[in-house]
Amino acid sequence: MNVSFDCVINTGVDQVKDVKQSDECIEPLDVIIDTDIGTDVDDAYALLFSLSSPELRVRGVTLVHGNLDTRSKITFKILKLLRRLDVPVAKGWENPLNDARSVCWSGHEGVGIDFSDITDCSTLSEDAANFIARVAEENSGKLVLITIGPMTNAAVAIQRFPNLKRHLKGIVAMASVFNGFGRDRAGVEHNIAVDPEAAKVVLESGIPLYLVGLNVTLKTSLTREHLEKIRSADTNLSRLFAHMTEQWLAVCKREYAIMHDPLAVAAAFDQNVVRFIPVRPDVSLDTAGIVSYYPGDDDSRVMIADRVNVEQFNLVFFPRIMSAICHKKGCSDGLCA
Repeated sequence: MNVSFDCVINTGVDQVKDVKQSDECIEPLDVIIDTDIGTDVDDAYALLFSLSSPELRVRGVTLVHGNLDTRSKITFKILKLLRRLDVPVAKGWENPLNDARSVCWSGHEGVGIDFSDITDCSTLSEDAANFIARVAEENSGKLVLITIGPMTNAAVAIQRFPNLKRHLKGIVAMASVFNGFGRDRAGVEHNIAVDPEAAKVVLESGIPLYLVGLNVTLKTSLTREHLEKIRSADTNLSRLFAHMTEQWLAVCKREYAIMHDPLAVAAAFDQNVVRFIPVRPDVSLDTAGIVSYYPGDDDSRVMIADRVNVEQFNLVFFPRIMSAICHKKGCSDGLCA
């Protein structure tokens, strides 16, 4: 049975066992999506997926790393086509905590997208860290932060607001990789590597943290067959996603897109998608952010996914994004050509 993160986060290490859904878990889970949308196309799919999942109530989107003006335009374009401009968007940090580290920017972000219809959209006056802390306090004990980019915004929020750990229910992060215990099994992953100082702050914060890493995300994919179904919907939204997907496939020179970030979103509300185990992390700042993991216990505040049910993920992910992309076909409300 599917179990929302609202239940799972309270089970600690018991979540590796069977957990039954209770009547207390019928309320949608309040989340903020913290994203570097526009580079890898999986961020865009993760946003679409989160807004198409009744288990989640998206309280806002925060932007991180690189050109945030472009990232905000891409975000607003998706929100407008979904008629969800009620979702607030806040800019965060363009650079890593350590200014000596470089920013990852591919150059294709936003290219070929018509932004003329979102010129009246604007981000919040408050920055991402303030927004995260404010929404967490207003929804104390209920808000989960889903980070699907570098952890800079989360780290700044934690450093600036020491009481955040009292208000934030937890963090789900697409980050790191788990190849087994010990330094000799440690690995590197993009979201950690571009800002390891931020990752260290988050991993050592004491806030319940659930990591969904490359060892499970690399088993997911959006194939050419999926892409053709998206394209055939022939709506404004489908054309946008087809364009961004084709663009990313050309950049990474693959025939499929890995759905790293949507898997993290799914893990926030469906306990059957991944299995989490308790760990003790050790973040190395002098080796490009390589994280070593050691066995955790009942007191562990960090969990990492060690198994994935790809079939379950596909069952929950693809029907929802296809419904969101396709259900307006033939409409007359401006979403379709």
